[in-house]
Amino acid sequence: MKEPRNDSTRRRFLRTVAGGTVVGTTALAGCSGESDTTPAATTEEDGSGSTTESGDGTEASAGGAGEALPTYTYLNNPANYNAARHDAINLIGERLNQLGLDVGVEVFEWGTLYERATQEFDFGFTTWSRGLGLYPGTRMPEQFHSSNTDPGQGNFTGYTNEDLDPVLMNQLQEGDRSARVDMLHEIQSVINEDVPMHPIVQMPNPLAFNNNQVSNWTEHLVGFYHMEPQTNVEVTADHGELRGSWSETLGTLNVLGYNNETKLIHQFEMLYDKLVRNNSNLEPDADLSLATSWESPDETTVRYQIREGHTWHDGEDVTPEDVKFTLDYIKENQVPLYATQWEMYDSVEVDGQWVQVNFSNPVGPVHQTFSNQIPIVPQHIWSERSDPTNVSVTEPVGSGPLMFDYWDQGSELSLVRNDDHWNTVNYDRRIWRIIPESSTVWSLLLDGTLNYLPFTRIGKQLSDNQSEDQITVLAPPGDGWWHLSQNTRQGGLDDPVVRRAAVHSIPKQVINEQLLYGFATQGWNLVGESFGDYSNPEVPKYQEENGVEVGRGLMEEAGYTFDDDGMAHFPE
Repeated sequence: MKEPRNDSTRRRFLRTVAGGTVVGTTALAGCSGESDTTPAATTEEDGSGSTTESGDGTEASAGGAGEALPTYTYLNNPANYNAARHDAINLIGERLNQLGLDVGVEVFEWGTLYERATQEFDFGFTTWSRGLGLYPGTRMPEQFHSSNTDPGQGNFTGYTNEDLDPVLMNQLQEGDRSARVDMLHEIQSVINEDVPMHPIVQMPNPLAFNNNQVSNWTEHLVGFYHMEPQTNVEVTADHGELRGSWSETLGTLNVLGYNNETKLIHQFEMLYDKLVRNNSNLEPDADLSLATSWESPDETTVRYQIREGHTWHDGEDVTPEDVKFTLDYIKENQVPLYATQWEMYDSVEVDGQWVQVNFSNPVGPVHQTFSNQIPIVPQHIWSERSDPTNVSVTEPVGSGPLMFDYWDQGSELSLVRNDDHWNTVNYDRRIWRIIPESSTVWSLLLDGTLNYLPFTRIGKQLSDNQSEDQITVLAPPGDGWWHLSQNTRQGGLDDPVVRRAAVHSIPKQVINEQLLYGFATQGWNLVGESFGDYSNPEVPKYQEENGVEVGRGLMEEAGYTFDDDGMAHFPE
């Protein structure tokens, strides 16, 4: 058991660890207006040794220094959404100010924050949780390829590296595993050097549940939401319901038109089937898959035998034509969420009960990068929808182990067991209730009103309650991390030297020990050790102690200067 910390100690730490005050980072709770990230005027020398303003808010000091670096906005989530991450962002913001960057932390509701970062690119720094899935190379092109920098495409940091682009794509096509490992190691080395995105902490997959009502969870790298854990878990309570909660509304139930948010991934994983799913040993498993077998006649062709006798939730048969329709449909409509996948293949054919996918290039770990990614949708419903990414879906029809029951959008979502599925769940219903306050959630888990927390947040409540007799906490290694992402489109942050200095300043150990109660591990590499040899052990670690001083030293070596207030200026 972890030793609990009292809240006053934790808050005292936040006030003192940075050598300043965390609330001095201009945290504007609830702010939803335009951020003040673009200064109003610049300054230049007036010949007298002083400085004068001249138009864009930067400042040139006496003594030959260049203009001051611009003001940056660090996007933060509300404290009631994720208290530990909220406090960590405030702390990092203070450290960045100590580094000499003018950083203001602003708080936004999650949907607004995500849109500002990924659609509007209106940020300097941002942090949330990201995962890599079963194969760590799957999301690399989405996050870092030079052609993927338009709004909503995934590379929201604006990072470009044309030398790295071919490696990002080729590792998806490489059939030889050792060669693929080498490519991933190269990607990790380059990204670790350029740091458009860097892990603050590697996160486990924590799950808290009431052991008087729930048992038999299976650990899986991607999380407990995966089909295998969800169909293995047993509910022993008389009501036969798996009862969880989330802190905010779901927003949509459109499986082709959402922002890859965790709260929706949990729903779609059980509402829809995929061609091939991988089990907890990370092996393709026909018992979890819509395809009962598969084969590769050559390096650019994969054939899938589609399960017979399976039906959609409305009773219509699931056919190979539905699979072909799905793959053609997302490609023709260029559905952004599955761009990595639809760019991989040229055409799809049906041959009896078999579906053949003809890929543009040789495919590597196809069942980790393709077969397990795309939810199969019913042709008889989606063929009537001309704009799949924007259509409103409130009553989804899939073929998965759970079926839609009802959705009170501001209150709760109910999914019920699909008795006709080949892999049925061991409970009658799964209910998610919208409960913003963590203390309320834990009270309901303790008294059995809820019986599991699908996205267990690490924090004081978890630390304090894990020792209760009716509570069990599992925390296996996960596939994700909290990231510090930097907008490389902004002046200063377009220089890897400044980005490295920022990363040096992150107080990772303090964040893990004081804010995450030791449940996480310090982040050094985008591909963590939970991925085995895919993780590059040679990636150097950024300075933990005296990180601000080290970061300043890097900037000074590159010609940056610091004025009397400690603020950084561009090289002359």
